[in-house]
Amino acid sequence: MTRMPAAAAAPTAAPTSTSTGTDPLTRAQGTALLDGWTRLWNGDLPLAEELIAPDFRLRFANTAPGTGPDATLDRPDLTAFIGAHRQERLGLTYAVDGPPVVDGARAEVAARWTATYTDGSGDPVTKSGIDLLAIADGRIAAVWSLTGDRRFAP
Repeated sequence: MTRMPAAAAAPTAAPTSTSTGTDPLTRAQGTALLDGWTRLWNGDLPLAEELIAPDFRLRFANTAPGTGPDATLDRPDLTAFIGAHRQERLGLTYAVDGPPVVDGARAEVAARWTATYTDGSGDPVTKSGIDLLAIADGRIAAVWSLTGDRRFAP
């Protein structure tokens, strides 16, 4: 008698990379993570331990001061970079510009931001940018960041 192979188990959906593991990222969760990301860049460096995934990567779309054209920063590099970045820019303050876009199914948050500071000559500087945050297991796993020299129009 020929033995028939056992029926294969029904395929299961692959878990999504979200803040809760398999549930879609909610707007509230995405906004809270973006708020934490902004606080981190405003100098709350100890927040990195709870906010940033251990295998985190930050990718700049353009060359940031102190990085190369293809630079990626992991979590320890990130806090050192933010600390040095803040020391070079008197009064550096980041703010989210408008409501973020939260894609729950993809576990991503996109936001515009502005940064203001005083340069070495005492002149005020304003820059704008867009960050795309990828969320996994309740933490920020990756960020793609683009900075421009122009401020977004109101």
